[in-house]
Amino acid sequence: MALSNSDKIKQLVSAQQQGFSLGQAFYKDVDVYHGEINNIFLKHWLFAGHVSQIPSVGDYFTFEFDTESVIVVRTPAGEVKAHMNVCRHRGSRICLEQSGSQKSLTCPYHAWSYNLDGELISARNMPDDFARSENGLHKVKVELLGGLIFVCLSETPPSLAALRQDLKQIFELFGMSTMKLAEQKSYRIPANWKLAVENYQECYHCAPSHQEFAQIHVMAKSPKVFQTAKENFSQANQGNPKFIELNRYFDLAEEGQEGYQYDRNPLLRNALSGSLGGKTVAPLLGSLQEYDGGASELMIGPLSYFLIYDDHMLSYRFLPTSVDECICDVSWFVNESAVQGQDYQLDQLTWLWDVTTQADKTIIRNNQKGVDSRFYQPGRLSEMESFQQSFLNWYLQALVLPSHIWLVQQQD
Repeated sequence: MALSNSDKIKQLVSAQQQGFSLGQAFYKDVDVYHGEINNIFLKHWLFAGHVSQIPSVGDYFTFEFDTESVIVVRTPAGEVKAHMNVCRHRGSRICLEQSGSQKSLTCPYHAWSYNLDGELISARNMPDDFARSENGLHKVKVELLGGLIFVCLSETPPSLAALRQDLKQIFELFGMSTMKLAEQKSYRIPANWKLAVENYQECYHCAPSHQEFAQIHVMAKSPKVFQTAKENFSQANQGNPKFIELNRYFDLAEEGQEGYQYDRNPLLRNALSGSLGGKTVAPLLGSLQEYDGGASELMIGPLSYFLIYDDHMLSYRFLPTSVDECICDVSWFVNESAVQGQDYQLDQLTWLWDVTTQADKTIIRNNQKGVDSRFYQPGRLSEMESFQQSFLNWYLQALVLPSHIWLVQQQD
């Protein structure tokens, strides 16, 4: 008798060896992929965008992964709300453009119309017993974290309360609510989404594969060199509010809370920012008064990553489109007062992480080709892949158990 999908996944998880890369099926099996969508992408907070993208009433953008599309919109009350981009009539997409501005949300198929709060306001020629009040757009939960817009498609998402409390000062210090989006680029990668995430989470490949990055960031060095530099950097900046360390991520998340991590790391050779030569590329963020030669790493939920230099911030997110393809979205943020062409040049601002992500795209594509081979076997992870191992530990548990059950077990 054939195994059920659930039993098959549990069997794969049980066979996974600690300290090794994932077995081939985790990157290729469609049932595993559907399990990931249900147990990870639909249950956790995902970074959708920034409030600067929808400054006025009616402004909207769409956020998409797999088969899902979410409309994020500014309402007449000034609130940020999100709705599934699925008409309640026969399911057509409503917003066909990635962004725009509308007085109402009207389906292009049969002209059902919804107000910006998602309530149905017009549906032609419907029976007398049809209830408009029961046919509004499916609501999506939204939370703002210092201007960052997060959405969750679950009715019972993890709490963000601990994250808000621990990171309140960081959000204010860097002025995350008063940043603005300067640029966004999407990189379509013909590979399973986990290969992209795993690549981002380790710097074992940085020195040989990213010469531009390695000339700016100390973390591309050996663990011993990096740790010594980090200790010296932290000691020299004692009392600086940017220098806190929080690790509530992946398998360390508290019961019922979304995972998060924040840390501050040194740059190399008197570099001040992530740019060609480590030069400054934009005005200081938030209430910062000077450069300290460092960059902060912020991670919220399992799939949203932020790198914060003193003069700009980047966001990375990895979203699956199918079992064998994903999209890496990279966004660059600057102080809201900065004027393009005057206070910053877009090509200078985006250079380092565009060239790095382009290289990663090739690396990940070739990684997938190797994983597809009949001769692929999981390989031993290095000392510089410990964070990747932490992700894999969390991933395997999340795949087979609802998050709240697993978190309770971890604390027993």
